[in-house]
Amino acid sequence: MASIVVAEDDTDIAQLLDTVLSNAGHTVRTAPTGPAALDMIAEAGPDLVILDHHMPGMSGLDVATRLRGEAATADIPVIMLSAAAPAAARGLCDVTISKPVRPKHVVEAANELLASRNGSEPAEHPPPDAAAQLVDVERLLAVSDFLTRPAHAEALDSFAERLTELTGAPTAAITLVLNDSVVVAGSHGMPRWVREAGGVPVEWSPDTIVVAEDVPVLIGDSSADEEYAASPLFAVSGVRSYASVPLNSAEGHVVGTLCVMDETPGTCTEDTVQILHSQRAHALVLLARAG
Repeated sequence: MASIVVAEDDTDIAQLLDTVLSNAGHTVRTAPTGPAALDMIAEAGPDLVILDHHMPGMSGLDVATRLRGEAATADIPVIMLSAAAPAAARGLCDVTISKPVRPKHVVEAANELLASRNGSEPAEHPPPDAAAQLVDVERLLAVSDFLTRPAHAEALDSFAERLTELTGAPTAAITLVLNDSVVVAGSHGMPRWVREAGGVPVEWSPDTIVVAEDVPVLIGDSSADEEYAASPLFAVSGVRSYASVPLNSAEGHVVGTLCVMDETPGTCTEDTVQILHSQRAHALVLLARAG
């Protein structure tokens, strides 16, 4: 049995996590805000902390930063729950889990971290290898299947324009991700040099994470993120805010992304990610449509 603190401002989700983790044999305490969670952690000294990212006043990322900065809490395993965890979360949290929450996934991740902390042998679930995913033959064949179809470029560009209207971000793209490049299949507001090149090298793009982990990526301000501040996609184009979600083939392979971006920090939020999620099916129909 382990002691777990859950920080979640949505009472329904907090109750769900309390129930499933308690049923798994753990002692659970819930906090509705980041500051309340920090007080609870200081008092209880838990074995594991689960943080919602998007909380009023103090985000889960802020709480994780505080925990890692204090000797007494620096080694506590942390799971972050978010519709799209910020890129910086990967350096502060042991596991990030996308919402909507899948209870079994949370319990499995919690048990894995607790087993590892207690010196037990956790089940073998190696972290996704971005390079391996990019060159996966079946995935590349699925991407090739879309690339060989003469999709309607004008329809994809119009769809990208619609994404900018829905999200409030001035630039949007539908991409297909190869092993060495991110191909822009349709776009609106994209810099001329990207349009003329047809895309960007894969190492410039956060979409490698989308492919490797089949999760959204959200960057609120690239200048505050060491991983992306120097990337030409951000440094040359001046992009500061970025959101991207995976596009999956019928077989489940991540073949590309829907993404939006802005030179203004903070434009892309978890709400942006939810809007992109809602448009994935339509994007795949357009990509698959023969000319």
